[in-house]
Amino acid sequence: MSALLCLALLALSSLTAASDLDCDELVKPSLNQSKVSGRWIFQVGISDTEEQMEFLKSVNSSWMEIQTSPKSEGLNLHFGDRIDGKCMYGTANSSVSGNSTRVTFYYNSTSHEVFGKLLESCPDCAVWSDYKLTEEMGKTKKHRNLYLFTKTGKLDDKNLEVFKKQAECLHFSTDFYFPQTTHLCPDEKDSDEKADEQ
Repeated sequence: MSALLCLALLALSSLTAASDLDCDELVKPSLNQSKVSGRWIFQVGISDTEEQMEFLKSVNSSWMEIQTSPKSEGLNLHFGDRIDGKCMYGTANSSVSGNSTRVTFYYNSTSHEVFGKLLESCPDCAVWSDYKLTEEMGKTKKHRNLYLFTKTGKLDDKNLEVFKKQAECLHFSTDFYFPQTTHLCPDEKDSDEKADEQ
């Protein structure tokens, strides 16, 4: 009987260790920054604050184009968000320090900074985990977000399940937001060319 109990406890402890290892693997920063070059379409996101979730839910669709900077380890990007039916465009640049990336967004005549990291994910996926510090009523608050982008604009169930596990490992709720992925804003260059033709 005691041998069975020992085996059961050993099996249980190995399952616990395996589950911890899974989280360690799931939230491991991606060391391959070059993988993110190209166009990405926003698939799903979550935040740990109500205010950021409200903003996320106003984003009907979103894409971003990322270019690696040849002179540094940073990235440059521009993006198009359809917010409440209107297209809005912005840019961002980043600097990398160790496993953390500092991104400054320039958007709608304002700028703000976030600190984050790209997590390991499927070959055509980019999972971005970030946080932003804000000052509210004399107190510093930390807002955390987690986003999944794909190159194809499609998300299969297997990759969604991995993202949900990543969110669970990072202690997010399950209140995910799924924007549209088909009614994207045109690239600014495309919309400028169309305006010139009219």
